[in-house]
Amino acid sequence: MLGPVKDVIAVVLTTLTAWTGNIGLGVVLMTVLIRLVLHPLTRWSLKSMKRMQTLAPQIEVLRRKFKDNPQQANVEVMNLYRSSKVNPFGGCLPTVVQIPVMIALFQVLNEKGRFAGQALFGLPLDARPNNFAAIADNPVLLLIPILMAVTTYLQQRISVTDPQQARLFIFMPFLIAWFSLNFPVGLSVYWIVSTVVYLLEYLLIVGRPVRPAPAMAREGPPGRSRAGGK
Repeated sequence: MLGPVKDVIAVVLTTLTAWTGNIGLGVVLMTVLIRLVLHPLTRWSLKSMKRMQTLAPQIEVLRRKFKDNPQQANVEVMNLYRSSKVNPFGGCLPTVVQIPVMIALFQVLNEKGRFAGQALFGLPLDARPNNFAAIADNPVLLLIPILMAVTTYLQQRISVTDPQQARLFIFMPFLIAWFSLNFPVGLSVYWIVSTVVYLLEYLLIVGRPVRPAPAMAREGPPGRSRAGGK
């Protein structure tokens, strides 16, 4: 099923590697090229996200109104999205589209003999930071999971402005870093560069994230002043 995607990835990466003379630069340029191809979809997704940010004050009001009934609050928020013609899951589409690309790239990098003798930024092509011995031999490997976690955190930080959603994804950077321990270095470089490009696209299209102000505690009705006397 992923055969055509894998073939395209292999041809593009081989061509860029031959042109630059370095597979690391080849992966970086291929990543930027893929982001350019996906830019129309990313632009649509980010514009939808920008519209969601304008709804943040109304969402905050709904969550305060139904603070004792979270399920009803979620229903009301979804109704607001629907009436405003906003897709709350639109921001996930660029990531979902990239999943086949990442799987195909994983398969290409694991092929024996295709990039024999090539090193990725001084690291063996199939290097993985999955044990202390590998990190001891190549200390640079330790940067891979760290950069994976940091870039994923920054992506969530600017794109997930709803505190309710942010709590759901709080462990995602650590999970991605854990997964990267068994990724070939090339796949991790793809993720890191792709995320950085996404951050730039976000800032250019949406601007700096605007977070809803914390809900102010409702003041109770003012107490009646006692009469000082007849």
